[in-house]
Amino acid sequence: MKYQKKQQTIVGIDYSLNSPAICIAGDEFDFNKCSFHFLTSKKKHIGKFGKNIFGYEIKDYKTPIERFTNISTWALDIIHKHKTNTAKIFIEGYSFGSKGQAVFQIAENCGILKYRLQMSPSILYDTVVPSVVKKYASGKGNADKQLMYDSFKEHTKQDLIKLFDMGKLNNPVTDIIDSYYIAKVGYENIESKK
Repeated sequence: MKYQKKQQTIVGIDYSLNSPAICIAGDEFDFNKCSFHFLTSKKKHIGKFGKNIFGYEIKDYKTPIERFTNISTWALDIIHKHKTNTAKIFIEGYSFGSKGQAVFQIAENCGILKYRLQMSPSILYDTVVPSVVKKYASGKGNADKQLMYDSFKEHTKQDLIKLFDMGKLNNPVTDIIDSYYIAKVGYENIESKK
């Protein structure tokens, strides 16, 4: 009798209020075998880019809780759509650069996603410290967006600024790159424990 190896889905989430991004990977981690999903309010970024990047429009909302629920519903729909036998989710931890009211909205937004993930028994999640993601990607724990982009371009041979026809580095490119490295850090953590 042959036993089929269970495929594990690895998910990296760069979760935010304006441009969350998700990287979905399987047992082999390769940019071309991953799928990327992000939310945006920019019409020109809605649709399919290349063969594995998909942009979705952020839904309108009337209250902050409706906004957070919409974002978490989108994320859960993406995860469930790509889930095979098991899923391991990696979410970037909070950065402490935010100030004022935004701090609370970011925390509430992510808290709703984490709560909803806990309600799914076959899904496990863990957080990854932002400096760990940056160090893994670039060798520097305090890497800026440009250094992250340069490292990504070197590692994957993908020029997302060109793909998105952007004049300068901005979201959703920076969020896609973060989700890629969050998933890759998670993948490497799992592989090192085998």
